[in-house]
Amino acid sequence: MNANLANYLFDKETLYRNYVTQEKAVIEEQQVVIAEKPIVIQEKIASQKEKIIKSSLPSLILKSKVLILTESISDNEKAFLAKILNAVGLSLDQIDLIELNKVQTIDYQSFTALNMTKKFISFGVGLGKLNWDVLLNIYQIKNVAAIDYLLSDELRIVEADLNLKRRLWVALKQMFENYTT
Repeated sequence: MNANLANYLFDKETLYRNYVTQEKAVIEEQQVVIAEKPIVIQEKIASQKEKIIKSSLPSLILKSKVLILTESISDNEKAFLAKILNAVGLSLDQIDLIELNKVQTIDYQSFTALNMTKKFISFGVGLGKLNWDVLLNIYQIKNVAAIDYLLSDELRIVEADLNLKRRLWVALKQMFENYTT
């Protein structure tokens, strides 16, 4: 077939092979471009978020071996906590008290790297809320990385229930039986 005859027969028509090859090349090119851009953007956004989060969180400063964690604490609850601590030979001045509503979160790696806390008592705050992989059963002591953890009900709930006070007391006796300040 000569070129003139081919032009006459197939004028303004695209041959199947050329069309598929060109479209496939365009689609592959678009896919590569689409796949590359979001990854770079996501990496930049993730690194910016980390910087923002790290700069917005207050640094954790601990001064004692006992850390108490609550969502928030009222004056009445603080007085009840003082009684609890007095029963195990401590005072409010001898512990670190963290209210989660003021701190928002605590980085687990930073916390363990400080190597200060030996007793960690959480009143009503599960450690999953802090994104920590420490699973606790209520009123049962668990030792992880040389730290004794204890999860209790909220202070206001414990104060109102004699049975919960007993359960907390049994756990605290076990936790502090060989403790020296």
